[in-house]
Order: sequence, then structure tokens, then C-alpha cells
Amino acid sequence: MKEFIFKACSDDGTIMEDSLRASSRQEAAEEIFSRNLHLIHLEEKKEPSSFSFRRRPFSSRQKLSLFAEEWASLLDAGLTITDSISLLENQMERKERDVLSSITKTISSGHSVGESFERARCFPPFFLSLLSVGELSGTLPEELHRLSRYYLKEDRFISQLKGALAYPLFVTAFALCLFIVILTFILPSFALLFDSLSIPFPPVASLALSLGLWLKDYGLHLALCFLAALLGAILFFFTREGRRTSQDLLYRSRFYRRILLVRFCAALSALLESGRTLSESLRDTREVLGNRNAQKALSFVAAHLDRGEDFPDTLEKSGFSLPLVHHLCRVGMESGELPRFLRQAEEILTHETERKIRRFRTILEPSLLLFTGAVTALMVFTVMLPVFQAAGSHMGF
Repeated sequence: MKEFIFKACSDDGTIMEDSLRASSRQEAAEEIFSRNLHLIHLEEKKEPSSFSFRRRPFSSRQKLSLFAEEWASLLDAGLTITDSISLLENQMERKERDVLSSITKTISSGHSVGESFERARCFPPFFLSLLSVGELSGTLPEELHRLSRYYLKEDRFISQLKGALAYPLFVTAFALCLFIVILTFILPSFALLFDSLSIPFPPVASLALSLGLWLKDYGLHLALCFLAALLGAILFFFTREGRRTSQDLLYRSRFYRRILLVRFCAALSALLESGRTLSESLRDTREVLGNRNAQKALSFVAAHLDRGEDFPDTLEKSGFSLPLVHHLCRVGMESGELPRFLRQAEEILTHETERKIRRFRTILEPSLLLFTGAVTALMVFTVMLPVFQAAGSHMGF
């Protein structure tokens, strides 16, 4: 099955953009016509390259935030769009500078700002969406400030997640290296000492020694097999099927869905504040999430919303929401202040996620240290105690 993106018009003149899955272009067109829609544009969604290791321009959230903020400041100061972009070129790296130069030329040739940035093919859909809204409504600086705040907040949140995992992974790697050194170098030396003193080797130490000798003989082969398996797994997850598998596995995690909901609430509130309708905002928010399961859930919500069904209830039926988000969306719809309550949901979910991360680190870090110390102490005392006992018995003689 292939995924197609289409733009169509309903009988009442409403323009809608959505996506659907079909085996062919003809089947996708027939499905659109069966919905009583008049097709305007239909194209197959291009999958990203299976092995794309090169860093794309403006791929960093921090760089996007800085670019949006600086551009908004220049526009606020009274500069034109092309002059402000040209001025920003000098502050960018070569790849970003080439992209901005191309965008300036495209705008100067008569194309719109949104179309020019979309042709560059290196800006995320959410950025392009708010850019088009700002251009059409005449509020481009305000939308750029909103984009800057969004990407800065997301960058801080992702940095906290990475920081929460960095220290435990370092401790785990250090403990693994320490155990390998003890098993392959230290224990064999003690085995020779015990043999020269005619001291029976302790059973636990004998088992560890056997493992160490096996690692010494076959450790290189084991490491090569592990590296080959790791490389194979990495290459697999860069393929289309691998990405789908990883997204399916991650989506089953409640913690990961909470992270997706943080992004969902932040993006949807920003789009609604920019003046887009709820249906349009939901479709634009799908591309922000980066998980096909969550995107399917939002497509389900958008389709039922077009039929006039209730947004909070449909969001709950999709399986993507949490009780907190459902409750605040309900209050927001009834009060007519959905963007404000979505921001509140984002803040609560962010605070709760950060609290869980802190608790995770508080429990895991000392646990890893204690485990590493306990295993090392066990190995040392298992080996040293017979030596002390033998020395004591000789002194008794």
C-alpha cells in the first residue's frame, strides 16, 4: 500500500488537504470521489531516503529557533523580507547560506514566501504551515516569534531526555568494561598465585575464571559478532520497514505517547492561535509528530471531525489521548478557548514527564553504582579471603 497526499474541494467550496493509503493512484482517486469531493491535486508521498546520514540544512531545532527569532526581529525593524533574509545569510554556515540564497532568488522571481521555503525542501511542515499563515494574514513576525518559542521549548525538552539517559548509559558502559578487565586480566593472575601457594580456588571465582578465559579466547569473535549485529540493526532501522517497526514499538510505550502528546498540544495550540481552523490544524499537526501510528490517529480524528463529530470524544476514541488531555480539550471546546487549554495540557504533561525523568535518574543512578560496586566487591573478597585465611594459617604454624 502506498500513501497519497491530496487536495480536494467539497460541494460547499471548502478546500481540504489530507492523505490516504491505496495500492495505486487510480484507487486513491476513486476513494476521494467516493467521499463526494472534487479532486484538485493528488501525489504519492515521498518516503525519505533509506540511508540518509548527511545532516540537512536547518535540521537543528535550536538553529530553527534562532533563525526564526532573528528574522522576526529584522522584520519588526522595518526591513523587507528579501533584505532580511539576505542579511541573515552572512551569519549562517555554507549549507544554510546556500539555501537562503536560493530562497531569496525564488521570492524575487515572484513566488510567495511559503512556496519559496517549501521548494527548499529542508524546512519541517510545521514551520512551513505557520509561515504561510503569517504571510496570508500579514502577521509574519508574530508567527516567526511563535515558531521560535515552539522550537526552543522542544529543544530544551529533548535535551532533558537525552541528559537523563546519558549518565546511566555511561555508568553501564563503565561497569561492563570493568567486569571484562577483572575477568580477563585480574582473575587469571590470581589463579596463578593460588596455584603456586597450593590454595584451592573458590567455586565462584573458578566460575568467573572460566568465563574470563573463554572471553580471552573468543572475546574478539564475540565482539565482532556483536558489532555486526548492531550495524545490521542500525541499517535495518534506516530502511522504510525498519522505521515502521521502530515506530510501532515506541508507540506501545505510554511514556513515548506522552512525549508525542506534548508535541501535539504545543503544535495544535500554535496553529489554532495563528487563525487556522481545527480541522486544518489537525492535518498540519500530523507531520510534526513523526510517528505513523499517531498520524493515523489524527487522520481518524480529522475525518470524524469533518463529519461533525465531537473533537474530544473522537480524540479519545483514537487511542492517542490521555484522560488529562481529553478533559482539558473538553473544557477548551466548551469555553471557546481551546488553544489556552491545550497550552495548559502541554505544560502539565511536560512537568509530569520531567518529574518522571528526575525520578528515573534518582533511582537508576545510585542503583547502577551500587550494583557495580557490589559485584566488584564480591569478586575481590571471593578472591582475597582465601589468601588471608592461608596467610593466617601459616602464621599460626
